[in-house]
Amino acid sequence: MLNVLPRRLWVVVLVLSGLVACGEADQTIMEPMQPRLVRTMALGGINSGAWQEFPGKVEAAQVAVLAFRVSGELAVLSALEGDEVERDQPVAQLDDKDQLIRLRARKAEYEQAYGDFQRGQSLIKSGGISRSDFQRLEATASTAKSALEGAERDLDATQLRAPFDGFIAVRHVENFEEISALEPIYTLQDVSRLSVKVDVPESVMIRARRDQDIQVSAFFDAIPERRFPLELNEVATRASDGTNTFEVTFEFPNTRDFNILPGMSVTVRLETPRLLAASGTLFVPPQAVLADAGGPYAFVAVPDGDGMATVKQRRVTIGQLTGAGLEISAGLAAGDHLITAGMSKLQDGLVVRMDEEQPR
Repeated sequence: MLNVLPRRLWVVVLVLSGLVACGEADQTIMEPMQPRLVRTMALGGINSGAWQEFPGKVEAAQVAVLAFRVSGELAVLSALEGDEVERDQPVAQLDDKDQLIRLRARKAEYEQAYGDFQRGQSLIKSGGISRSDFQRLEATASTAKSALEGAERDLDATQLRAPFDGFIAVRHVENFEEISALEPIYTLQDVSRLSVKVDVPESVMIRARRDQDIQVSAFFDAIPERRFPLELNEVATRASDGTNTFEVTFEFPNTRDFNILPGMSVTVRLETPRLLAASGTLFVPPQAVLADAGGPYAFVAVPDGDGMATVKQRRVTIGQLTGAGLEISAGLAAGDHLITAGMSKLQDGLVVRMDEEQPR
């Protein structure tokens, strides 16, 4: 009897606990659910964030591959990679023995031909030779003179000189090698001015004008606090195959403050407010745009008053991802309250509460 009473007491306790729990559950269900709180962003005018960034590579504004015009064996290779050279400075020399021998032979041929031509001039006056014989002597002397000038040029071509001030970027050969004509010896770069090439998408190029005031600057990840103003140099008028982008080349003077060299990565910023304003482009945080089988879309909150709003799904047309955000050319408008967080739990027509809006 003593063992039975505790079991009955436990049964009573469990039943009462279950009734209390059910009561609490019923009470929770009866309470009305609060609308979800969403974070929104009030989209500003189309001029806001009107800039784009493109990756680029630094190149020397002037580059030349130096090569001999004649063949021969390298005798002197005086410049090394990284050396600074001046215009007309000798940087390499071929063994010129063969050219000297050829020059002496051409000089002797010319002296003989020119002597015959001079004697012909005196004989033609007295009728000692015919006009055709005199013309043949004249042609032989002219040909010998051209051969002599060619031999002189070949001798001069055995010495390689720098065509402009710059730095030796690459040395392609070793000394005493047998060199063929036009074989690369050095790559010379003038780094007093640098160029930056970027690929601009057709969505930007189609709205660009040459007379438009575009502010362009470059910066490097290692020195983000420094901006380098760029000058427009060249614009390709044909799109590259496969990417539909246009190569645009900018230039800027090098600086002694930093060691900026060709081949370094750089970011180019184009600030074109009027260009983007003409297109009606908006910029939004990229995470605010989702996509499904129907394409990209975003959610906006349409205010109903008292901090409440109704969720509306908008299909959007997106462009490039830039430093200012993701381009939106259609589907959103200035003044829309774009929902920027928790979009995966939203649906069209849902009533929500809006937090403090942040203008864009």
